[in-house]
Amino acid sequence: MTTHILLIEDEMQIRENIAELLTMKGFDVSTAPNGVDGVTQAMLKQPDLILCDIMMPEMDGYQVLETIRRNRSLSTVPFVFLTAKADSTDFRRGMTLGADDYLTKPFTIDSLLTAINGRLQRELQRKADLQERLTQHRRTIDNVSAHEYNTPLSGILGFVNLLIDYYDDFSETEVRSMLVMVREGGMRLKRSLDNVRLTDLLQNLDPTHPSYRPYTTGIARLHPDLIGSLLSMVGKRQERTVNGFTDVETASVGMSPENLTTVLSELLDNACKFSDDIESIFITGRCEQTAYRLSITNQGRLFRPEDIARIAPYQQFDRHLYEQQGMGLGLAIAHKLVELHHGDLTVKSQPDGKTVVTVHLPYATAHELVSA
Repeated sequence: MTTHILLIEDEMQIRENIAELLTMKGFDVSTAPNGVDGVTQAMLKQPDLILCDIMMPEMDGYQVLETIRRNRSLSTVPFVFLTAKADSTDFRRGMTLGADDYLTKPFTIDSLLTAINGRLQRELQRKADLQERLTQHRRTIDNVSAHEYNTPLSGILGFVNLLIDYYDDFSETEVRSMLVMVREGGMRLKRSLDNVRLTDLLQNLDPTHPSYRPYTTGIARLHPDLIGSLLSMVGKRQERTVNGFTDVETASVGMSPENLTTVLSELLDNACKFSDDIESIFITGRCEQTAYRLSITNQGRLFRPEDIARIAPYQQFDRHLYEQQGMGLGLAIAHKLVELHHGDLTVKSQPDGKTVVTVHLPYATAHELVSA
């Protein structure tokens, strides 16, 4: 496929000469006599590379570059300035705006071709690296989701088949026990699907869309009974007894009840999931001067400093060493929701496996309290 180059140059003779030379070298060349026309052409037909003069009337090269970089579909197109100005200040300005290279007039055809081929090769490598990361990400999602979907589905189908084929052989107690496990499998599967949907929604929230408001506003009461009920639900979900010690002050925070429940549920779920069975989980909540501070402490698997920086959807830590429920979405969801409500979430872990997750949540405003 022929490489398409867009040349933006206001001096006709220079524009025609460069276009002719590049065409002779096998490039598909489009030309524009000014910045406005150049931006329009780039939007109508995306080039593989842009060559652009700086000193032009109406819209100079810097303005062209700013416009190109603000356009999502054009933001990564290699951009090379052609300029008679060799001042270091101009060079820094262009590179700060996102220029890839500078060629100072007059230049030779060899230096022009070297610059073009160098930038095209870099762009090919960038695309190849991006494709590799996307492929790896898809594999990660496939591996995690296949396990998380198939495990509860296998249990559900297994018990259903037993009940269909051998129903009369089971006692009422055995039937009820199997139905309870079918329900638990269904709830686990539903939670996984709900978290996938919520993750996608949170990652693509548009501040101008009506759906943005429910995830950035609200008022909720944070109190000990809420923590207790969520701990109980986590224990049932993970089929274990949770030793939880709660010392939580009651307060109204600036987050909707649904979002607060989601954040607390995911953080408590993680604390239980990565705790030793015999260890307790400690939840403390304090009304501080500028924000409400909630801390969840567990003892178990080490959460390394490098893991904190890698918090992201579908990111599970040491999955090759440990069997885990979930898809690695919970911490990312909690982090994003707290961030959207202008709070912060930090994780600190000690070498002995003691991990503390601390969330600072803004208080509900006086206006919100009156409106509630």
